[in-house]
Amino acid sequence: MDIASIEIKPKRQGYAHLAEKFGEDRPFSRYEEAVFGAQPSENFHYRPQWDVEHEIFDATRTKIVMNDWEDIVDPRKFHYMTYVSTRAKQNATNVDTMTFLEKRMMLEKMSDEDVATITKYITPLRHYFYGANMNNLELTAIGYGGPFCSATQFQAEDELGFAQQVTKIILELTNNDVSVLDAGKDAWLNAPEWQGMRKAMEDSFVVKDYMELFIIQNAIFDGIMIPLMFSSLSSNLTPAGNIAMSMMSEFVVTVTEETNKWIDSVIKVVASESVENEALLTQWANKYISITEEALSQLDAEAVASIKEDLVVRLNKSGLSL
Repeated sequence: MDIASIEIKPKRQGYAHLAEKFGEDRPFSRYEEAVFGAQPSENFHYRPQWDVEHEIFDATRTKIVMNDWEDIVDPRKFHYMTYVSTRAKQNATNVDTMTFLEKRMMLEKMSDEDVATITKYITPLRHYFYGANMNNLELTAIGYGGPFCSATQFQAEDELGFAQQVTKIILELTNNDVSVLDAGKDAWLNAPEWQGMRKAMEDSFVVKDYMELFIIQNAIFDGIMIPLMFSSLSSNLTPAGNIAMSMMSEFVVTVTEETNKWIDSVIKVVASESVENEALLTQWANKYISITEEALSQLDAEAVASIKEDLVVRLNKSGLSL
């Protein structure tokens, strides 16, 4: 039997709403299918009792105005599968690194002073990162636009992963002494050098404008805190401690470098939309850079000042006028 090969041309290459949006009938990527058109925008039955001034999904919860909130795309093109596969590979590398450190007994070669320094400054970050997780979940809950909110959800999970990585580092260095974790919590709650940052974090919990909260948490808090604790701190350790700490924190540093591309992209797109948007973002960035610099100055004022300069340069490249 001779069965002829027949090519059947599909009636359409992708979903109708994507063809309508992009103006062409072509195959669409998984990222485009996952995020575009996902934002509910009409046919709401009632306003939420906890915020009767807005619809349950409402772009006016921010002073920022966008013609199309779906312009704020993620340059990493993360949807669920690409996100989890990327983080799984990075975590596998992280596990291999920790195994290597144990096998070579590099942690045992660290001085007691290095271990004490790391546990003193790194352990309270478990609570900082949990606050960062909460802020990004808030962005996901009240933000607007499928591309933006999907990325903030992934960012929330990354912040939780950072808290877990800090826990892993501390337990590795202290032979699973959980009392060190309790001491870190006490430091976050009571140590004078942490109270400025703790206040800034808790104040951010009640910020109602979601784009302002995005700037606070992802651009400013993380933009200063993570380089301070995972780059500047290592340089103050002995050579053996510096190498070990750099290897243990590489997961956080690598993910942060990747995430900054998304943060910078959001700022660039929003700032370029209008002069008013750029002015608002600049105003918020100036305000919270000052707050964060003052809050962290008790930990290492010189390092914070240097990191601030680098952050200002980075944000100005993204379209702000700091």
